[in-house]
Amino acid sequence: MTETTKKGKGRPRIHRDPQDRVKAWRKKQEGRRLDVYVSPSASWRLHRLAEVWGCSLAGAVERLALEADDKYSDILFPETE
Repeated sequence: MTETTKKGKGRPRIHRDPQDRVKAWRKKQEGRRLDVYVSPSASWRLHRLAEVWGCSLAGAVERLALEADDKYSDILFPETE
């Protein structure tokens, strides 16, 4: 190898500073961050659901919450007169 070896083709950098990159990523994210602990069996099931559904762990948790909302909306948000 020589000192003038170039790296392979890749995506050009948008942000020179790593802190700017992180700030841009955080700004792009929508929603809220949840830091929770679940049992090992629940964790295994969440990971398995994400794998089967072909989504991220966050996507699986979001899908479960939305499906529970559809199923239990009358209990969660009762109509009041």
